[in-house]
Amino acid sequence: MGGEPLLEYRNMPKSAQFFPAPEEAETEQGVDLRLFVCPYCGMMQLDGAPVPYYREVIRATRVSPEMRAFRVQQFRDWIARYHLEGKRIIEIGCGGGEFLSMMEEAGADVQGIEYSETLVRQAAAEGLRVHQQFLEEGAEEIPGAPYDAFYILSFLEHNPDPCAYLRRIARNLTDDAVGIVEVPDVDMVLREHLYSEFIQDHLLYFTEDTLRRTLEHCGFEVLACSSIWHGYVLSAEVRKRRAPDVSGFLAQQDRVTKSVDAFLSEMEGRGLRTAVWGAGHAALADLSLLGMVGRIDVVLDSADFKQNKLTPATHIPIVAPSVLREGKIGAVLVMAGSYSSEIVRLLEEQYPHVVRAVLEHDGVRRA
Repeated sequence: MGGEPLLEYRNMPKSAQFFPAPEEAETEQGVDLRLFVCPYCGMMQLDGAPVPYYREVIRATRVSPEMRAFRVQQFRDWIARYHLEGKRIIEIGCGGGEFLSMMEEAGADVQGIEYSETLVRQAAAEGLRVHQQFLEEGAEEIPGAPYDAFYILSFLEHNPDPCAYLRRIARNLTDDAVGIVEVPDVDMVLREHLYSEFIQDHLLYFTEDTLRRTLEHCGFEVLACSSIWHGYVLSAEVRKRRAPDVSGFLAQQDRVTKSVDAFLSEMEGRGLRTAVWGAGHAALADLSLLGMVGRIDVVLDSADFKQNKLTPATHIPIVAPSVLREGKIGAVLVMAGSYSSEIVRLLEEQYPHVVRAVLEHDGVRRA
């Protein structure tokens, strides 16, 4: 990382889970923590290597009755809010299954993934369904995928490549899947000046802004984001980003094609040769998409550099509008977007003998 660190601490614990024995005191050394902030996205990150066990979820403290009650209610509300009853849910980084059991208690059909073989066995002994896995290159597909929902609780901040990890999660979800993503709330750390909250286990330090930005960059819409659990946890509810619905394009194209065909058929029935006025990008596309090849004599356009060329793909000659003076063109279909009304007025004034029509978004309108 370039630039000066935002914060630098010397002789810090090398991890939250390493406790040297007394005989190691003379050789064990701390590490220096250097916190940097990206000047472009605002993400705060330590520059050291991840701890050796970053793929595992190690929860050193027991779940208190207060936490259990809070989580079960949170999960029940989430299941109800997004109609997840009977849907398949996956916990990403489930440790020994502490939160899996709470999600089951809340009424979910839930499974988990965990890298630690010991923790997987521990969860299995409790009757929980856990797959031994960490989402990384070569292990990107979760057994049983795709899932309807997911949650990842205080695990993302350990990951040296959070975007790659989130995208791998997204690839294991159904198109309309929802999720919960939680990380330590650094807005609170900054606000309360909690200087001792930095540890090498946590490579990333998310504010609400940077969490939202990260999730949106990695394939999710953020539906809600708030600080929970006495301000220590930032909790985001997300939905997998949906591809835009383009089915309406085909229906609209079909309607406009029929309208254009009716107009051109009428002109052909009257023995009139038809020109299109307009060689902008939409007109060029419509010439191809609306079945106009072979039915249009020429394309008129006032831009000198387009004249005496051909339309791309459809190869219709482009000529100056003055060709209308020759009297060979009997109808003009104006396809010039916001300039169409201006062109219609020009046709009325200078070429009143031609049949005038405008291609609008929903079909042909006589002008």
